[in-house]
Amino acid sequence: MSIEKQVYCEIIAQETPKVLRNCHTCKKTMEFYCSEKFRVNAQQKNIDVWLIYKCVQCASTWNYPILSRVHTGSINKELHKKFMSNDREVAWIYAFQIEQLKKLCGGVNTDIEYLIVGEQIDVEVESVMIHLSSKYKFDLRLDKVLKEILGISRSKLYQIEDHGGIVINPQVGIKSKVKEDLLISIVKGCLKL
Repeated sequence: MSIEKQVYCEIIAQETPKVLRNCHTCKKTMEFYCSEKFRVNAQQKNIDVWLIYKCVQCASTWNYPILSRVHTGSINKELHKKFMSNDREVAWIYAFQIEQLKKLCGGVNTDIEYLIVGEQIDVEVESVMIHLSSKYKFDLRLDKVLKEILGISRSKLYQIEDHGGIVINPQVGIKSKVKEDLLISIVKGCLKL
């Protein structure tokens, strides 16, 4: 497959996933959002760290356990400083631990706002290689992202796939979740079949 153009695209999350928890104040299951704040508690030489979530309706809190009874000497000093200063980047890293959050909550709402930043793809281009990356992993389907990048419908995208016009590396299905950096080769000319 001869590639006419290479494009670099990044999926940028605009918010963190919300968790579903029973809110003791609202007396029902509610969404809780990440406050981007940590609670750090030290007793003697042990430390506990939580990421604080707040109910979207009443601001009641839930503490997501990050570290529990860990010896202070075994924590990276730089990470400890970031916990103490409520580093937003570190908070987001933990807020996107979807599988861990699912184990502790009634569910995780990963339907979040995002942007796709990258070069525009000319509709006349016959073949393109897309370098797709995302700093955070959430339940975003690859077919949804590709239709946005290419400016085509999902049905046309599936036609391209059916005619062998899409190669994904590492090899995943087009309906799979975006979980890692991907290299996607697409021959748009397959639509003319």
